[in-house]
Amino acid sequence: MLDKARNDLSAAVPKFCLALEEHRRTPDGRVRTSQELLTSFFPHDEKVSTDKLFKYLPNEVRGPIIAAWGIRGIKAALRDDDERIQQVVYDALSAGDVDHSAFEEGLSPETLVRWVPLGDLWSFWRGGKLTKQAIHKALSTAYELYLFDARWFLEALHSKGGALKGTNVLSDGLTKDELTQWIHRIHETADGTPKGLVAALGWDKIVTKTPNDVLVAVLDAMVTKVGLVMAAGREPPRESTPKLPETPAKAEPKPEPPALAVTAAPPGDASPPTPVPGEVKLPPLHPTDKPPGPDDSSWSALPPPPDGGLGLSNDDGINVVVEEEVLIADRGAPPTAPRIKAASPGGTVDEEDTEVKQVARRSERPARGGPPRR
Repeated sequence: MLDKARNDLSAAVPKFCLALEEHRRTPDGRVRTSQELLTSFFPHDEKVSTDKLFKYLPNEVRGPIIAAWGIRGIKAALRDDDERIQQVVYDALSAGDVDHSAFEEGLSPETLVRWVPLGDLWSFWRGGKLTKQAIHKALSTAYELYLFDARWFLEALHSKGGALKGTNVLSDGLTKDELTQWIHRIHETADGTPKGLVAALGWDKIVTKTPNDVLVAVLDAMVTKVGLVMAAGREPPRESTPKLPETPAKAEPKPEPPALAVTAAPPGDASPPTPVPGEVKLPPLHPTDKPPGPDDSSWSALPPPPDGGLGLSNDDGINVVVEEEVLIADRGAPPTAPRIKAASPGGTVDEEDTEVKQVARRSERPARGGPPRR
């Protein structure tokens, strides 16, 4: 059973290459000779040879070809490896048993296009003396196979160093009568799209009236667009088989410095603890069975404010101005926050805690820094 072919002849690009190879073997399309085919795909001299063709053919394909040339038996040709096949063909060419015409006849266009890399076949055809007939065949075939459309073709047309583009390139080579006929044809079809413009002029007129170098530049851009050849500076295509992204190597964790040992002095233990390198000592804990002294502020998380927590000195009274224009003064303000009882609905106030005095409304506030007036 044959191995899977390198190129599928039902695809557009292989069909394009097959059309060029078949046309190359006709009198009108003979841009490269059979001698050039032999020199390109099996170059050799009196001492060495290079195989650029048979190594791509499986034994089931190349075996019958070698046997048909009469230089090797069919059974031997079917089991010969690449090196042996290359040597057999080289010996036959050196001895004159096979010439360039037999070499080309033994290799059909289908065999070449199916197994040889298409880029090599294109380079072989492109390196020949391209005639109007060959260029016409290439452009019309590629257009029929939808390798490019009319809009792309007009955008790719450039001549005179880019001074002319698109339809200006086409009309530059037409006579006045030909240009008039082109316009009439567009008017009749009522199709001014790029496809209508190309169809109205026709590939015969386009190829005939356009310089070869302009059309060949379009072909070069087309084969690059469809991937038949790689553009300069581009990387080769990646493998079609998807691959999982490579897992980046994990960075080794940096060793953390050892934690500092924290040791508190046990309560009631008069003997100092044994010092440990890197150890942080805390002050001794308070004994839990004794209440703190009145002046011991170490039991509070925050030190008490000097004014008893209210921002006022202990020797100053507390004055409160109420809505009824009554000043309530605390007689003996204790160190802690004062207690103020609200007046009863009858206007009486507890005489034991506060003293109520009637004062007049003052429009000015007391001066800053001075003691409040009573």
